[in-house]
Amino acid sequence: MTTTSTPTTRSRPRTLGLPGLLATLSALLLSVVSFAAAGIAVPDIGASLHASPAEQSLVVSVYSLGFAVPMVLGGRLGDLYGRRRLFLLGMAGFTLFSLMAALSPTVIVLIAARALTGVSAAAMVPQVLATITASTQGRERARAVALFGATAGGATAIGQILGGVLLFGSGWRMVFAVSVVMGVLAFLAALRWVPATSSPGHHSLDLIGTVLLGSALVSLLVPLSQGAALGWPAWCWALLAAVPVLFAAFWRRQLRLHRGDRLPLVPPPLFRLGSYRVGLVMALMLQSAFGAFTFLYAVTTQTGLGWTPMHAALVLLPYALCFFVVSVWSGKLAPRFGFRRLLIIGGVIQAALLAVTAASVFLQGTGLNSWTLAASLVGVGIGQAFMFGPLVGAMIADVPPASAGAASGALQTTQQAAMGLGVAVAGGLLAAATAGSAAPAGATYTTALAVCMIVQAAFAVAFALCALALPRR
Repeated sequence: MTTTSTPTTRSRPRTLGLPGLLATLSALLLSVVSFAAAGIAVPDIGASLHASPAEQSLVVSVYSLGFAVPMVLGGRLGDLYGRRRLFLLGMAGFTLFSLMAALSPTVIVLIAARALTGVSAAAMVPQVLATITASTQGRERARAVALFGATAGGATAIGQILGGVLLFGSGWRMVFAVSVVMGVLAFLAALRWVPATSSPGHHSLDLIGTVLLGSALVSLLVPLSQGAALGWPAWCWALLAAVPVLFAAFWRRQLRLHRGDRLPLVPPPLFRLGSYRVGLVMALMLQSAFGAFTFLYAVTTQTGLGWTPMHAALVLLPYALCFFVVSVWSGKLAPRFGFRRLLIIGGVIQAALLAVTAASVFLQGTGLNSWTLAASLVGVGIGQAFMFGPLVGAMIADVPPASAGAASGALQTTQQAAMGLGVAVAGGLLAAATAGSAAPAGATYTTALAVCMIVQAAFAVAFALCALALPRR
């Protein structure tokens, strides 16, 4: 049941501060690192637990599914009942279910643990951006958003490197055990430094809207994550056909609740903000291309070229470090040059350097040199650093604090769905290419990676063009 009320915003008891910011960002870091490290560990999991290829795929995909589906609900619950409270509950669940994963005796238990870990991440991660929005202003917000972008973009490489290091001597269980240790430390830090913020006044939820949105996301993400492995049965296509119908029904309900002065799950006024609306399109392009690249990079280097997980991860290390440093620097540049200008510069830089890197990968083929690739990816990371953080800053600039949780949840749901879309499309095309190709497997993989980079470069150009529609600030 939905009740009528006028939301109010509780005054901030204190500003976020650097310790509070780092404690808050730990949720984002843990959620992404856990996903990336688990992806590196899947082959070892399969051998240890005698898991089929489909079960190995589920270890990764159920986490994304559990993460994405309740994300908007997690953001709204934080608005209503306190973002710090949801953060702590989510972190506690994340830590507990990571322990369950580390101790799993069978692959079925591990899959269940990963799904529950994803749901816990959906409770804590929306509170990160919402807390930043509600607790910071001006230059402090620009710095916080820059660190948010650096964490979101660099954590994937960090997770792959961490997974490679842990697998080198300890096996897959240590990957999840490290999440337990990090989760305990993050929980204690949040108790001490994360401020309490909320948007009280409404203590009811749009449960029908929650079911509609959840059904739409499940109908989208389940076929995308499992369709290729299962041979695209008819039910996958039926679910995909239902997606636009379910999203349309969800949006009609949100409009009806808003017109009736009741609380929708996703406030329609958010989409009247040009910066937020255009930013979601840009996030969709950025994350889908990034998801396809990370997937194809992993399979090309390890399956196609025979690199070890450690080797593949270390090649990404300069990229990750460069991305982080430039992302932090972009936070200092944003007040001077504006988000819009940085986004355009980032798109242009990334498009140019991706094209150069793609040509290098294609020409070298199976003789791909690690040092050349690592150096090329540093340039790509510079462009990407000017895209991630400034985009978030541009999107939340006009969002009222009362809607911070809903805005964060919608953004991060879009990002997760886009990552799944990119991986699914890349995986399907790669499977078709390897099945019908007479060329050596390594050459097919490197060609696919080069093509992916060209497509990613085209998306970067479109990203820069979309940035022109953002307000000048």
